[in-house]
Amino acid sequence: MIKSALILQLLLSGVAAFAPMMSTSIQRYQSTGTEMNQMFPTSSGLELEVVDEISNPFDSYTPTDDQKEIAIKDIKIGSGYTVGSEDAQLLQIKFTSKFVGSKFTANIKEFDVPSMVFKTGEQRCLPGLEEGIQGMKIGGTRSVRVPPNKGYGDSWYRGVVPPNSHLEFNVELVNIAQSPVEEFQMKVKQFGVERVIGATVCFLYLALSPLFDQ
Repeated sequence: MIKSALILQLLLSGVAAFAPMMSTSIQRYQSTGTEMNQMFPTSSGLELEVVDEISNPFDSYTPTDDQKEIAIKDIKIGSGYTVGSEDAQLLQIKFTSKFVGSKFTANIKEFDVPSMVFKTGEQRCLPGLEEGIQGMKIGGTRSVRVPPNKGYGDSWYRGVVPPNSHLEFNVELVNIAQSPVEEFQMKVKQFGVERVIGATVCFLYLALSPLFDQ
């Protein structure tokens, strides 16, 4: 009994002495990705990647020359049809815009667009903006930050947007046409009913005027 008690006491003493060392080792190897890879190498030889879950591409967007990718933040998730689910979709959007980290005027009132109708893939929309609305659903709103290489580049645009400007668009997806009839209706609405009637009258007059001359 005495011998068993001595052995048990020695074992408990060893565990107590080893526990602080083990805790220190775990804390040390949690500190950096390099140490983690040294302690726990993978079978494939690839290093483990330490991911910062708090990082947010939209909030960490920096208006510098190194920023080459857009960043998005959904304000409201829409419903129904989705941008990008089909090729060459006719969309209706509206948006406001402003500069990001610029000494110029914060808001670009000239670019506040109450309605814009365009077909995806036809390059009628700013590349970064069209990329940024991918995945949106009808009725949704989203903020899209666009770097110069996907915006207006290194030249002045219409005397309003300076070279190398970083822009932020607050976009609402109003509609996605789902049939040729809907496409026609959206285009007519965008162009204006009065303009369509006027253009039709002019066309008919020019087409029928030779008959009247006879």
